[in-house]
Parts: sequence; structure tokens; C-alpha cells
Amino acid sequence: MFITVWEHHFTLSKVGCLRKVLSLALLATLLIGIVAVAIPTSAQLPLPPGVPRGDVLVIENHYGTHADPKNFNYLVPGRPGFGASGFSQVCAGFLWYINTTNSELINWLAAAPPEYSDDFKTMKVYLRKGITWSDGTPFTADDVVFHVKMIMKTEGMNGHYLFLRWVEDVYKEDDYTVVFKLKKPNPRFHYFLTVIIYGAPYQAIMPKHVWEKVKDPLKFKFYPPVCLGPYVLKNVDPGGNWFLWERNEDWWGTKLYGMKPAPKYVLFIHHGPEEKKALAMSKHELDAIRTFLPENFEVVWKNNKYIGGWRGKPPFAWPFDACVKGVAFNVLKYPYNITEVRRALAFAINFKVIFDAFTGPDGSKPTPSVLPVVRHVYDDKPHYVALKEELLKLGLDPNPPKEIQEHLKSLGLDPSIVWWKFDPEYSKKLLEKVGFTYKNGHWYLPTGEKWVIHITAPSGFEMESQRIAFLVAEQWKKNLGVDVVVEPVESGTFTSRQARGKFEVGAFWPGCSQLLDLTPHIQSWASKYFDPNAPGIGWAGYKFPKRAELDKIIDELESTPPWDPKVRELEKKALLIWAEQLPWIGFFPTPFYTLHDKYCWENWPEFPENYYMDPVYWWAQMLFIILQLKPTGRCPTKEAVQPGKPPVLPVEKPTATPPKTTPKTVAPGATVTVTKTVERTVVSTVEKVRTMFTTVTKEVTSVVTDWTTAGVLGVVLLIIGIAIGYVIRRR
Repeated sequence: MFITVWEHHFTLSKVGCLRKVLSLALLATLLIGIVAVAIPTSAQLPLPPGVPRGDVLVIENHYGTHADPKNFNYLVPGRPGFGASGFSQVCAGFLWYINTTNSELINWLAAAPPEYSDDFKTMKVYLRKGITWSDGTPFTADDVVFHVKMIMKTEGMNGHYLFLRWVEDVYKEDDYTVVFKLKKPNPRFHYFLTVIIYGAPYQAIMPKHVWEKVKDPLKFKFYPPVCLGPYVLKNVDPGGNWFLWERNEDWWGTKLYGMKPAPKYVLFIHHGPEEKKALAMSKHELDAIRTFLPENFEVVWKNNKYIGGWRGKPPFAWPFDACVKGVAFNVLKYPYNITEVRRALAFAINFKVIFDAFTGPDGSKPTPSVLPVVRHVYDDKPHYVALKEELLKLGLDPNPPKEIQEHLKSLGLDPSIVWWKFDPEYSKKLLEKVGFTYKNGHWYLPTGEKWVIHITAPSGFEMESQRIAFLVAEQWKKNLGVDVVVEPVESGTFTSRQARGKFEVGAFWPGCSQLLDLTPHIQSWASKYFDPNAPGIGWAGYKFPKRAELDKIIDELESTPPWDPKVRELEKKALLIWAEQLPWIGFFPTPFYTLHDKYCWENWPEFPENYYMDPVYWWAQMLFIILQLKPTGRCPTKEAVQPGKPPVLPVEKPTATPPKTTPKTVAPGATVTVTKTVERTVVSTVEKVRTMFTTVTKEVTSVVTDWTTAGVLGVVLLIIGIAIGYVIRRR
């Protein structure tokens, strides 16, 4: 038996020692590299001549080196995430966003929440007047209609199968009103067009006047991109490591609403390995980073007194990253299409080892999430406690480590629900049950071939997932005696393999959640959304005895309003089917050391004092942080300014302007119009309940959270009638 680990090798019993060694090595590097913590000059960053450090906001390009840095067509699957180049944060335009701290709906390009007809088969979108693209062309309903129809008719584009499944027709009622006619009732259709987690390429509206001239949209590179955000592309690194954006002085947000970002430039840059990123942040050459591994965080912490994280003081790590990290199986490939194999591999992992590897020196600890639901206190009862007895039958550890139980108790979570039991002997029985044999130090497949597990892991980015890959590989080798090969690959190859299903096992993160309403997070499990051109882990296309039942559950969820109690029961059924099948093994959202440097820029979001957004620097919601940053005066500036008005836009229902030609499609049925505020609001206080982002059809009682640490009570009334109804204050 053997284990191949390319680049790094972690020994389970020496994780703590390894961390200390790495920290000391990096500290030595820093002592050499930092003669004094001097203010970086423009020569140290890829900026135009004469640009001072105080004019530029420097953000990590978290996907590393881009193979084709001049390709901004993110509608083609397999490209690096569009938050790495900065496209989603400073250039792209979205109709709506979700505020990550409370799940409030942010109306952006859309002037108001969506309007639905009584039967939920028609949705209207009202657009803001006066918005222009960065080239001066007006943004209108024509852009939205063209964007959706282009995706629908172009097989191979992100969102193609999704829109085909739901959209009967889309047309403009006037220049600022878009009408979606749906094939089936869907009270959540606007979720598809709302940035909830990170953002999806098909949510970023493309300019009709540019794309309508393109012969092959799958080959078009959209370079340079035409933007709706407050910046335009200034330059890119031919080597694919950095992207420089310049403030658009004619941005519509400034003209219409007085918003203006303080930084003249925003630079998204890949400094190289994490050790170099730690050095850069210690020298004030990196203002914001997605995360560090604990040992690299520790070095920055010791060398930069200006850093902050989710909190402004220890523990710094953001505990609520939206995705549960782990390893995923390609369930369309043999032998990982066998349920017993996947379950055997889960029970061969000692969870405590993985937990300890991500416990930080500042007291940050991961929160075990055995289900593909990020485990906030408001998720615990409906999604975890409700399934506890069934999970125990499936192999939940009945006697989890006391240390982890104490941690869960401190978070207000059920301490008895941790992770699957560690039982290698049971794993071996499961394998033998389906025809595997162990002889001469190796496992053999039922076909007679030697079994070697190949794990695809990220290299140069997502380092926490790479660490998980190596830790899991050694667990399987040590506890089960199976041969494992770990292959770390750069972002371009990794993303392409992940999207196109060109892997056996991958250190991925397919289980994500942000809202209490799980429908938008699990509906992609349905077979109707399976895309053969981008199968991913294959879960939507996987055939198993309860496939029809799962599909039916998701169909019911999609047609059931979020406020209906039936939703909770349907979610439980879907999660239980997932737990029975285990298409991937999730551990927890790794504690994210999403650090920011307050040396050059201030007014970063920090819990609880300034908690206006989570530290999601690689998500599209980073826009709302950039628009509120202020120069500190510690770094020399020339064209940095004080930020304009806060990015809080009014609800505006534009006055209808009839189109030049009457649309052929029959006009939609009666809709409930959002034209007034709720007359009476009842505010009740509940302890630590999850935000609920829903749509209502009657007068609403708004419930907010009593989150004593934050000291905030808020009532958000989004609409009356049909639109986003009440919000239960998150955290």
C-alpha cells in the first residue's frame, strides 16, 4: 500500500509540530524580508508610474494564475471564479444581492423587489432609470431580455439548462420593465437572479450592444469587459497573476445616488504561495485576503498590528463561510457510484484529526457540519436536531469527543451531533460486502484490478482544501490500507476538471447554504438540472433507488412558498436521502482567516461593532465593502477620495414607458404591485434565529433576532403583497 502526495506530506500525528515548523520557517523569511514595516511604494506593485500606495486597494486573486487572463467570458463553464479577477466585485452588474449578515434583499440594478402574479407563473422586474454601461450606452430591459435569451439558446453556457427548465418567455413590457413567463409556478424564481453565495456567471447581466454582434458566444472573450460596476479594466498581467481596475469617474452610481468608491484603483493579485501572501500582508502590500492556513495566519498576526478579521480581535476567523469543505466523489465513475464504497470511506476517517488541523492559535475552531448545511444556531434545530435519530441509524457517532462537544455547546448547538463514527473495521466489512478484497497489502476492486484512489486537489489557491485532501488521503491509507494518489493542480485545470467531471475524488465544496430556506441551495440536486456538458460531481445525474423521490421532493419545494410549514418537512426528507447516499463527505466550513489590513484603508466590516457585511472579499458582495472603505492617511495618496454616500438605494418603481412595438407574447395576468409600505409592523424578539428570506401574500409580522453580542435589533420590511416579505435578523 502507498500514498503519493505531490508538493506536501502531512503526517497525522505531527500536524501540530508541522504547523510550528512552518510558522518558524515563515517567521525567519519575514525577518529577512521586513527590515522595517515601510509603506510600499508604487514600484512594489504593478501600478501605473507615479501612483502612490494610498490610491490602490490590493485584494487577493484567490484562484492563482489564470491561463488566459484576457478571457472575461465567465458564461463558459470551467473558467476560474469570476471573483478572482475582480470582475464580479467591481465590474459586473446584478439585479439583486443578499446582505450576508442578515439576508436582506438589496435592490441594485432592479429598482424594487420582484412582483409575482397570484399563480406565481409571471414575474416582473423593474429596472432603475439612468443606469449606463461603462461605454455610455444606456442599460435597459433590452439587456436583461437579450442576456436570458442568449443563455437559453446557447447550449454549453452556464445557466442554459436552468433557464430552459423554467422560462417560457421573457420580454420587455417597457424600457424598464422585464416580464418573465414561467412554465410552472415558482415563488422563488428571483433567487436565480440574486447573488446569494459568491455569485453565478449567469446572474451578471451582459450588454446586448456588445454580445449581439458576436457569432459564437462560447468563443467570445469579452475583452475588455464593458461594466456596470464602479470600475473599468485598466490592465492585466500577461502571466495571469494580476488584474488592475480603475475608478470610472462617470459611473451611474455617482451621478444618480452620490456613491463613489474611495480607492482610485483596485488591484486583484496573486502573490504566489501562502508564505509570500503572508509576507505581503505583513509589509502592507495586501489589504484583503480570502483566508490563510492557521500557521500562516499566526505569522501575519505577530507581524502586523493593523490586521482585523471577522472580529477586530481574537478569535479572528470567520466561522460562517457558506460552504462545508471536504472531499467529493464523482458518483458517475466506478467504483464511487457504489454507495457502500462512499460510506466505507467516510467511516475510515478520524474526524478529530481533521478538526485539530484547523484549530487556530487565536482560539478559532471549526464547527462540525455533518450535513451539507452550514451550522448556524438557527439551522441546528430544523436541520440537525430534527434528523438526529435518523442520522444515528446511519452511523452518526453516538460518543463524540468531549472537546468538540464543549465547543458546540459554547455556540448554542446540540453538542451530541458531531460527525460520523470512526470505525475502520466496519468500513472493511462494507467494502467486502460489495466484492472488494484485501490481499498482499492492497485492496482490489471486484473486477480484480488494484484499487488506487486518485484525489484532485487545488494548488496555489484554496489551500485549506488542499490540506484536507492530504489529511484524508493519509487517513485512508493508515486506517483502511488503501492506496491513494493526491494530485494538486493549478486553478485552470482544477476548475475545468471539477466542472466537467474529469476526476475520481476531489477536494471540493459542493454543500453550501446561506438562507434558512434551503431550496435554492439543494434544488440543483434534481435530475432536471443535470448538465452533461458540466456534470460536476454527477449528483444530479446519479441513478439510485430514491432518485425519483428526491426529484419529486425538489419539485414540491420549488412550488411551495417559503413560509409554508411543509417546506421544513420536505427539506428533512431531501437531507435524509443525501445522508443515506453520501455523494460527498463534508467536514465543516473551515475557519476563514479572511484578514484585512487597516494600515491604508479603514471602515472594514467587523463583528459586532461595524457588521454591515461579512468579510466576503472574493464574493460579488465585496462591492458594498469597497464602496464604504476610507483612506486612513497613513499611506500617501493622490487621487483617493473620501467615499460618497452609503450604497443604500431607494425602492423605485419606474413610470411605465411603452415600447416601440407591442410584444407578441400575451400580457401577463394580474400581479400584486408593490407600491406601499406595511401599515402595521409587529416586532417580536427571538434568540439567535436564522434569517428567513421569503415572499408573502398578506400582511407580515417581521421577526428580528436578539443577538446580544451585536446589540442590534432590526426590522426589515421589504414589501407587502408578493415580494420579499419578512426578514428574521440573522446572527
